[in-house]
Amino acid sequence: MHQEHVGAQGVAAGDIAGIAGELADAHRELLAKSQGGLEAEFACLNLAHEMPGSLGAIQQAADELRHFRDIVLIGIGGSSLGTKAIRHALKPEHDQPAGGPRLFFVENIDPYHMDHLLSQLDPTNTALLCVSKSGGTIETIVQYLILRKWLKKTLGPEKARRHEWLITDPDQGWLRQLSTEQDIASLPVPPQVGGRYSVLSAVGLLPLAVIGVDITELLHGARHTVARCHSDRIEQNPALEMAALYYLLDVSYNKRISVMMPYVNRLRLFVDWYCQLWAESLGKWDTKRPDAPATGTLPVRAMGAVDQHSQLQMYLESRHDKMFTFLELAHWDYDLDIPLEASEREFFPYLEGKSLVDVIHAEFVATRQVITDTGHPNMTLHLPTLNAYTLGQLIELYQRTTVYTGLLYGINPLDQPSVEKGKKLAIQHLKEMKT
Repeated sequence: MHQEHVGAQGVAAGDIAGIAGELADAHRELLAKSQGGLEAEFACLNLAHEMPGSLGAIQQAADELRHFRDIVLIGIGGSSLGTKAIRHALKPEHDQPAGGPRLFFVENIDPYHMDHLLSQLDPTNTALLCVSKSGGTIETIVQYLILRKWLKKTLGPEKARRHEWLITDPDQGWLRQLSTEQDIASLPVPPQVGGRYSVLSAVGLLPLAVIGVDITELLHGARHTVARCHSDRIEQNPALEMAALYYLLDVSYNKRISVMMPYVNRLRLFVDWYCQLWAESLGKWDTKRPDAPATGTLPVRAMGAVDQHSQLQMYLESRHDKMFTFLELAHWDYDLDIPLEASEREFFPYLEGKSLVDVIHAEFVATRQVITDTGHPNMTLHLPTLNAYTLGQLIELYQRTTVYTGLLYGINPLDQPSVEKGKKLAIQHLKEMKT
């Protein structure tokens, strides 16, 4: 990320010292707004320490859900992206134990997808897990209503309720009212925790526990990151250092695009989670200061080595408006040697004695080198291994980095005002639509 590596496009030696005051202010504000546990304004940064007290109730609900063959998680955005990312990283579908629950995600409103899903399920052995912090997310609610009717048609209203679980606000909203009135099992989302920051709450912990993810270790890893980020010195606080670099490259060097490129297939959906977290938290303008510049960089998904064959040309020869984050895995649980017959050694001598891990590592090193040689700032996060502990570390790291970056911009990293406008307009269009 620094000029000593990439030349004039990188962060200069004195840049971070130049914003030392802003960094100290951001750190103080983060600490102050994190005081008060789950009642704090930044309660999302306290989940690693607060949620262990709720694991008993979460594990009990998970034990009940495991009696079903299929579980349909109904949610969108922050209600599902984190869960999908961790499931894909730690419990991909081909690794599911025989007879274990299958977890399906219902997110976008697509009649074909819903019809196809229902054709695969048996209502007598299916549970619904509806996740909406507000209790009124329109995409989630309409699909929940359809799936609930599907259950009732076969099971009847009384039995269908025993196939439903709700995760929502503890005190308000339609889902909370429904849970109270109809005695439907539920778990709370802490009121101060927004959807995109909620994966370490019951929103993610319950479905992940059902499919066998070690949620205790997930929280343990997150607590490790919290401890590493306690200092106001960037050399001792990786989240603050990353925020400083991302921020400076935007405001001082016009890097408007932030590409995340993992060289691990199982981290592909982690990038989807990151994209929502980054975009919805930081893409803002200050309505109280109309002359102030808009904030945030555009997060872009890329996948190594696949997108070397689709996006890399653009990265290397287009505008210098990009920064890159690579994710690399140090230790793989699986590897395959590359078999070469005698006649093939002549054509591929460089593959002699090599494995798939050797090839993916070479692809990563080569891509990072050409990105660097072309003058694009980039950082690499090395994961020692891929398990619940390291995923917890990574999630907490990016949540804190995002909050710090928002504070450096001077905006609220927890709200999404323009998204709310779109939701209201969609409801207005529905009201005006002729039936």
